[in-house]
Amino acid sequence: MFRLANDASPAPMAGPLRDPQGRTLDYLRLAVTDRCNLRCRYCMPSEGIKLVARQDVLSLEEMQRLGAVFAGLGVRKFRITGGEPLLRKGVVDLIAGLRRLPTTPDVLLTTNGLLLDANLSALEAAGVQRINLSLDSLDPENWLRITRRGGHDKVLRAMDRILEMGMGLKVNMVVLPGRNEHEIPDFVGLTKDRKLSVRFIEPMPFDGAGLPLKAISGAEILALIQPSYELEALENPEGAVDKLYAVAGHQGNIGVIEGHSRTFCASCRRLRIDARGGFRTCLYGKSQVNLRAMLRDGCSDKDLVVAVRSAVGRRLEDGIAAEKDSRLGGLESMASIGG
Repeated sequence: MFRLANDASPAPMAGPLRDPQGRTLDYLRLAVTDRCNLRCRYCMPSEGIKLVARQDVLSLEEMQRLGAVFAGLGVRKFRITGGEPLLRKGVVDLIAGLRRLPTTPDVLLTTNGLLLDANLSALEAAGVQRINLSLDSLDPENWLRITRRGGHDKVLRAMDRILEMGMGLKVNMVVLPGRNEHEIPDFVGLTKDRKLSVRFIEPMPFDGAGLPLKAISGAEILALIQPSYELEALENPEGAVDKLYAVAGHQGNIGVIEGHSRTFCASCRRLRIDARGGFRTCLYGKSQVNLRAMLRDGCSDKDLVVAVRSAVGRRLEDGIAAEKDSRLGGLESMASIGG
């Protein structure tokens, strides 16, 4: 079982991470696995993707060390992702270890919810204050068509239990024209008596099956909501990627994430480490540094800091430039990058 070493502490602070455009980068998405118990059509083929060999996945101790280094560089928020992060044994201990860093960063979780029921109490004890729950349909049959797996009832139960426990909740729906856009008003309805945020996400060109995704813009998503609900634009938190709206008479709110349009790049504060230890300065960009190789070659924390700062210094202006540079071509699964 993974345990945080008693002497673990952040690397010395040497000023925040800033890219050439002057953006401060203080949010790290850490993928703990590329394995997933769903086969969502917008993410991977039905047979799954080619998985990283287990020996090539970062160990929890390596992740903890990297967390300490990035906390020392000013990262205030870690998001644990996958694949499905709750498939990774020991992930709750990792979360607790990151929360115990002297800087006490926020540690958040993105999950599909299938394994939440058995883990919620432990996650709360570990210090998770908010969960992002991926849910692409409220109709169990449609959910099955999209995910190719069962368990829809488990996700809905998890949603209500999160709220009962008083934890923050964001429900993420990837809008798939021809498959689930007709459900958008029903998703807005979730916010009527629940203090949660529903975020509608443009489909992005990360399709492990190599199939084209039908596009839908943020404006088109809003156009499907406005005939049924009165919306008021809210002020977005600093660095937010979603455009937030209050819904008249509702406890919760909604957001639109223009992930494919990339309208939020100018304020993006996010960095990523995939399960293989690849360090990415942009979702759409290629891995800049193999941190796993550095760790296993016996590098010092100073070496890691130099490598990270060098990669951040090469961060491109936006996701369009990064995609052009990486030439991903839409064929890499989000499960490989870190959802």
